Amino acid sequence: MDSKRLSCINNGKKGGRPKQDSKIRIELPGVDLVILTPNQYGSLLEKYGYDLLQKSLLLFDNWLKTGGKNSAKYVGKNNYAHFRTDGWVINTAKEI
Repeated sequence: MDSKRLSCINNGKKGGRPKQDSKIRIELPGVDLVILTPNQYGSLLEKYGYDLLQKSLLLFDNWLKTGGKNSAKYVGKNNYAHFRTDGWVINTAKEI
């Protein structure tokens, strides 16, 4: 395999962001379907604090379980992108 192709595999399409392996994940109590790496979890914990992060993780996990067709495409994949500051998960968790 040439180095150009290897770079593409390791860094996503056209050498962009590195892909997140869904097999490297942190086990979270009470959360079954949300997939985050230990580094991603630590980053979110620093950014939002424990209480808000737990609320948002439980909220998103429940949505993955009951969301139907819309949520089915996110099951089994890394879910870090859903925890944006301006995203629905964090904003809804703040209101709870």
